[in-house]
Order: sequence, then structure tokens, then C-alpha cells
Amino acid sequence: MKLGYGWARFARGAALGSMLGAVLVLGTQGAQAADIPLQRVVQVEAGTHTLVRESAVIKRVAVGDPAIADVNVINGREVLVSGKKLGITSLMVWTGPNPIEYRIRVGAIKDPVQPATTDPELREAVVEKGYSLQGKLPNLTAHRRAQIAAANGKDQAPDTSVVDLDTQVLTQIKIAEVNRTVAQRYGFNFFKNVGNTTGGIAGPGGLTGVQGGSVSGGGGFNSPSPAPYQLNSGSGFVPLQDAFSLVFGSAADGLLGVLSVLEGKGMARVLAEPSLTAMSGQTASFLAGGEFPIPVAQGGGNTSGAITITYKEFGVRVNLTPTVLSRDRIALKVAPEVSDLDFTAAIQLNGVAVPALSVRRTDTTVELGDGESFVISGLVSSNLVQNVDKVPWLGDVPILGAFFKSASTDRTNRELVMIVTPHLVRPLARAAKLPSLPGQAYDSTTPDYGRLVFEEKGDFKPADYGFGR
Repeated sequence: MKLGYGWARFARGAALGSMLGAVLVLGTQGAQAADIPLQRVVQVEAGTHTLVRESAVIKRVAVGDPAIADVNVINGREVLVSGKKLGITSLMVWTGPNPIEYRIRVGAIKDPVQPATTDPELREAVVEKGYSLQGKLPNLTAHRRAQIAAANGKDQAPDTSVVDLDTQVLTQIKIAEVNRTVAQRYGFNFFKNVGNTTGGIAGPGGLTGVQGGSVSGGGGFNSPSPAPYQLNSGSGFVPLQDAFSLVFGSAADGLLGVLSVLEGKGMARVLAEPSLTAMSGQTASFLAGGEFPIPVAQGGGNTSGAITITYKEFGVRVNLTPTVLSRDRIALKVAPEVSDLDFTAAIQLNGVAVPALSVRRTDTTVELGDGESFVISGLVSSNLVQNVDKVPWLGDVPILGAFFKSASTDRTNRELVMIVTPHLVRPLARAAKLPSLPGQAYDSTTPDYGRLVFEEKGDFKPADYGFGR
């Protein structure tokens, strides 16, 4: 049967419309449609609409999950699809006995960040909200902002970005301590033998007892006449053993006196400069010192009373964890410690003196730039101890009271400062010349015997020796 020109054109148009309806893909890429070859894919963003058109009259529609997408029949051949939340669901459209199935993909709104206008640090990154994060970022804080911009609600977008940072940090720590002490002490002892009478003045602890009866060879203080008593001084009549003593006396008169006066000043300085290199985010430790043994008594079972040895570390210790935030910001968790053996506070354990430890320790977290320095801790302390021992009433007499008392003053001033300085560093290139090591100038020195005997001055300079091996 032959058709007229008008009918033939209508038939070709209907066939073309049917073919277009069979391969309808709205808002998707070819790869997404290829995932579901037998289904039509409808791509819609959350909070937006899209139309699905059919070539025949729509009789009925159904959606798989109304929480993801909502559908409404607009007219006989159009369905309005509204995206509600991220997800995938199905849509069934009946225009005949067999339904047409669609796959609805609801995605996030594509809103690429424009680094030139919103954030200069993101100019080399591609940030698509809800989709991806790509490109190069200058620091961790910019990377975090880009992650927030790329995320959509609680969903994390795929991240293939790169943070362009040096990751190795050299941390220099300076620990400086000055300890100044001032001591002043005064004491006076006086003894007198007269015939059968002995008398004296001794400071606390200077007199250990009194012995009755005469002393052979004269009095208790080398007096010519026998003395009825001898005063036993544990310190040999010296009020202060470590002080300067002025002794005066007369054997003929049975007179002996000792005046002890002491003024002492001292200063001790401790300087430690440990350095340690660590990767960003990793913890490193450093110890320059030693270990001292501690005897420990065991109890229970067959080992009761046995002694074992444990070791305690001391010296200069550093624990640090650097985190590189950007090229000019470093977060540093650092814990430096300096400890010394203190035998003045030692304890006796099974006949062994176990020393105590004098410790200066800091544990803190700071943020600073490459090459900047921060005082992370400091201590200024002053201790003053004064003591006066005197005879009641007599010690209060002006001027003469000095012969009836002893006094001491001890003052200690301590200053402690800890400073940290981090540096971003890179390894030396292969075959690069290494810096001089401590004592390297002496590696090849071989002093000859004649120079060692006749010319050695003890300066130990490399130029004073011959070289070669």
C-alpha cells in the first residue's frame, strides 16, 4: 500500500520519536548509561527538577524510594522528577501493558569553588562540591578547607589532591640553667680553766660531753694546773668545721677561744643544646646520658630476699612530634628533660648508696614558623634560709651578744630557660660535601716522638702536629 507524502513524513517522525524514547538519557554521561544498558538513566541534582517525556500517553507511574526522588505527572506525556537527597532509586512509567523502567540518580549540586575569588590558596585545586577534590594545595589548613568545600553534608568527596610541603623538621632545643648560692655562717666557742673551775661557751653540737677528774699532764686545755673537768668537743673546739677559724688562747691562763666565720659564694651553669630531626606527624626521641643501677629486693617464693638490678636513665632527653601545617607554620609537641645524679639526697639500700635525680622537665605543644624561636618554659626561683642559735638573754645583749650565739644565712637563686627552634630541612644531595664533624681536624694527626717530648705545650692544635698516617 502506498502512502502519501504527508503520511510518510508522519510515519518517519513517529519512528524517530520512538527511537529517541528508547535511548533517553537526561543529564548523564555515556559511561553512566553504559552501566545500565537496559535502563534509561535520569540524572537530577538534589533540590532541582527535570522532565521525563514519553511518546505515548502515560497511564501510571511509580517511584522506588520517595525519600530520594519525587515524581508528578504534569500532563499526558510528561513526568516531573524532583531530587530530594543523594541516592539512587527507580522509576516505572506505564504507557502500555509493559512498563518503561528508569534509573534515577540524585547527586549533589555541582558548585566548583572559584579559587581566584573565594580562596587564593585553592587556585591550583579543583573543588567540586559533593564530587571530588583534585589538584595541588599549599598547606594542611588549605587542604582542610578544600575538604569542607568539597563535602556535602556528612558525605566525603573523593580526594586525590596533593599537599606540597616539606615533611622533615629539624628541631634545635637550648636548655640553659644558672644556679647561684651564697652562704654566711658565724660561730664562737670559748673555754676557761681557773684553778678548780672550768667554764666555757660552745655552739649547738660543738660539745659532746663532760669528763670528771683531773687530766694527766695538766688541765683539759693544756693549763699548768690540774683541772677538775675535761670538756670533750667533737669538733676539736671548732664551731664550724668547714669555716675559717680564728684561734686564740693562753696555756698559762687556761684560756682557749675559737671564732669561726664563713662566707661562701658559688655558681653552676648547665647548657644543653640537643637537636633532632623527625618527619611530620612522627614521634622521635633522643637521649644523651646514661643509666645507673638500682638494687631491688625481691619478695615471695624462692626468690625472697634476692637482689636484682634495674636501671634508671638520666641525662638530656628529648621527645618531639612535629606537624608541618604550611611552609611557614609548624605545630610542635616537645618534651625536653635534663636530669643529673644527686648524691646529697641518696638513700642506702642493702649497703649501696642509690642517688636521687635532679630533674628539669617540660612537656608542651607550640605553633611557630620555620626558624622562629619560642621560650617554652622558664623558672626563676630564690630560696633564703636564715638561722640563729643563741643563749637566751645573753645573746640579745648588744655587741657582747655576738659571743653567745651562732648564725647562718643561705641563699640560692636559680634561673632556667628552655627554647625551641624548628627548621624545615631537606637531605643533602648525593655526593655532597658533608660539614666538618667535631674533632675531624685531628683524624690524620700523627705527632712524632721528639715533638711530643720536647715541644708539646698541651694546646692540642692540629697545626702543631705532623699529618699523614
